[in-house]
Amino acid sequence: MQTLTATRVLIPGVIGPYDAHVNLAADWNGFAQPLFTLDTVRQISTDTQAQADECGSDAVITVHVIEGDPGAEGEPRAVVLTVNWQWWCQDGGAKKVTAIAEPTADGLYGLPGSSLCWEIETWDCACEEKNPWHVTVCQCGQLRDMQVAVPDGMVATRVCVDGLATYPAFVVEHARRGHPITPYFPLDAVRELAADTQKAAAQYDPRSAETIHVLETHPDATGNRGTLVLHADWVTEADEGPADAAKVVVPNEHGLYPVGPDWHWSLACWWCTCGWDNAWHSAECRACGLTRAGQPTTPLEAAAWRAGRILRTLAPEATSALIDLHDAARICAVYAGDTEIDTADDTGVFDTETLGEADEALRQALDAAAPGDLAKSKWEHAPDTESADLYRIAFSPAHH
Repeated sequence: MQTLTATRVLIPGVIGPYDAHVNLAADWNGFAQPLFTLDTVRQISTDTQAQADECGSDAVITVHVIEGDPGAEGEPRAVVLTVNWQWWCQDGGAKKVTAIAEPTADGLYGLPGSSLCWEIETWDCACEEKNPWHVTVCQCGQLRDMQVAVPDGMVATRVCVDGLATYPAFVVEHARRGHPITPYFPLDAVRELAADTQKAAAQYDPRSAETIHVLETHPDATGNRGTLVLHADWVTEADEGPADAAKVVVPNEHGLYPVGPDWHWSLACWWCTCGWDNAWHSAECRACGLTRAGQPTTPLEAAAWRAGRILRTLAPEATSALIDLHDAARICAVYAGDTEIDTADDTGVFDTETLGEADEALRQALDAAAPGDLAKSKWEHAPDTESADLYRIAFSPAHH
């Protein structure tokens, strides 16, 4: 049984994007083979026929939905077909150019008999990573739902209540940690918040909880949904009744929802490897300048960063070091680009204490490393004629 992933597809510069289900493990000459709901097929039908009217049928594969009367149980009936008009004159006629689509058991339609070159839509993260549409969180941690134009006077960040789960939101740009804020949430974040509040209410005391609910219609022919966000205060319901307990949360002009404005929202933070905490929307650490996206991802990478920071207190130009792991980690050379920096006690810029502190940071990480961590790290094995245990570690760009 094939595994389908909900995503969006398009033919770049031609039609789309459309909601679809795709088996990511299967393709046709490198292109996706999407399955669509009948409502989406209707929209594709409208779009392809409009293109045929504009460009001529010979240049366009058209999709058609022939609607039938409801069946005995009132279910809509339809025949979906594709027509590849460019084959009309190539011996075969109507049967050659026409293909009928059979729905799957779930009522999804492929578009057979055509050479429609579908591609999975992508979205560009602020970190410049390009992600498939079905990947909702970039590898840098930023959400697809937040890759929109930031309203004037606001910043994209993450917020939390009492230090619990964090949610993507927009806040005024002068918001500060430790001060009350009113966040505005995109709809995907509201859905996540709704699930969490309902789960917490069921787990603890529903009578004293406040829950968020998202009510949605099925998509229309254009893929749009009717959406209503409801805030239920169950303490108020017990005291004053449901009419006073339920409030509809109305989105602002940007489609963002001010959910729980009187809750104790605060800015979420991220911790830098240097030990400082920073507001989530701060791209760089306020103490050392290391970016959130550039944080070390393993203990050995973090140790290399710490060693570099220690060495740069006396040699700001340092860019890498050579480590000898024989017996115990020991820095045997420091470089500024391709130039070796003098490390001799009597003539070099370093003192014994500074080199020893950097050595110790590396040793502690190596002692705590699991088998195989060194091979997976960014430490570059650089053996020479004198030692097979030499590794080069590169320092992140210096912050000025």
